[in-house]
Amino acid sequence: QARLRQLAAGSDDILLRAISEDIERLSADLRDTTMGIRMVPIGTLFSRFRRVVRDLSQSLHKEVALSTEGDEAELDKTVIERLNDPLVHLIRNCVDHGLETADERLAAGKPAGGHVHLAAVHSGGQILITIADDGRGMNRAAIRAKAEERGLTTPDAVLSDSDILNFIFHPGFSTAKEVSAVSGRGVGLDVVKRTIDALRGTIDINSTVGEGTTITLRLPLTLAIIDGLLVRVGCGRYVIPLAAIEECVELSAARASADSGCAFLNLRGSLVPFLHLRDIFHADGDKDPYQKVVVIAFGNERIGLVVDQVIGQHQTVIKSLSKILSDVREFSGATILGDGSVALIVDVPRLVALGQKGQDAAMAVQETA
Repeated sequence: QARLRQLAAGSDDILLRAISEDIERLSADLRDTTMGIRMVPIGTLFSRFRRVVRDLSQSLHKEVALSTEGDEAELDKTVIERLNDPLVHLIRNCVDHGLETADERLAAGKPAGGHVHLAAVHSGGQILITIADDGRGMNRAAIRAKAEERGLTTPDAVLSDSDILNFIFHPGFSTAKEVSAVSGRGVGLDVVKRTIDALRGTIDINSTVGEGTTITLRLPLTLAIIDGLLVRVGCGRYVIPLAAIEECVELSAARASADSGCAFLNLRGSLVPFLHLRDIFHADGDKDPYQKVVVIAFGNERIGLVVDQVIGQHQTVIKSLSKILSDVREFSGATILGDGSVALIVDVPRLVALGQKGQDAAMAVQETA
């Protein structure tokens, strides 16, 4: 179908174009129907955790109630199967670390019974799963002290709130003073982070001392197909996931010639760092005189990716990279285009992290100057 569309686009034959449009519509309907078969209500996953919470509350001698919301939200069956273990780990941490004992809750003016809430909601091409408790919240001082003890940071390091909270996802990290059957071994949250990263998702933590903690998982609805933006860099073509794209702007010739590494773009009064993908990918071919900047976002961070040409939207069937290419961090997969050539799918979190490092380095140079 993609090959036929490509041939029709370069032809003046009206009949060929009409046939191409019909085939494209029929294949899209078939694809949507097939994908619909793979979708399963997330309530089938949530229902498994009632017994988990009940068993934990009995073993830890705590009163815990579990509530769910958005059970009808649908998710790819493969994603649901791989989410079971991460959610079990997160719920165990909520009940063990997050919720206080009945006496502690009464002393703090709370009901004796704790509450854990699981919710799911669709947001564009993603699903947001939140795990919230009304417990004690995360102790930043204890987390930082443990991180310093393990050599993950230094006492004089300036860390944001999210930086401190993200220490809990390091392997072997635990603030529990005693090792039990539930916690203290430092096993669990690093597995959660690896699994969510493998699913091309993100984890956000929001915690208020004395009020509780909310952990939000952002996940794609399916692992098989993504909507992407096909771009050209040098002689190569690449796919940027459409869900991560905010906007595309043109890079002025003066700005393009002045900077080659990580620089900044002024977008409506906001400074956004941008990267030249030609330099990162070591692209061949002449540089386009009218380069474009594709602004992408991941979490709270934004960066721009400088490309030679924006070709257009492309629905991408994802092919995994082989183990031989496991050290290639800039790409999360590949897809086959209509002409049989291969386009690599860029890894948005990796490039955003790279842009953030460049921004921090640039800021440090300016402060030194």
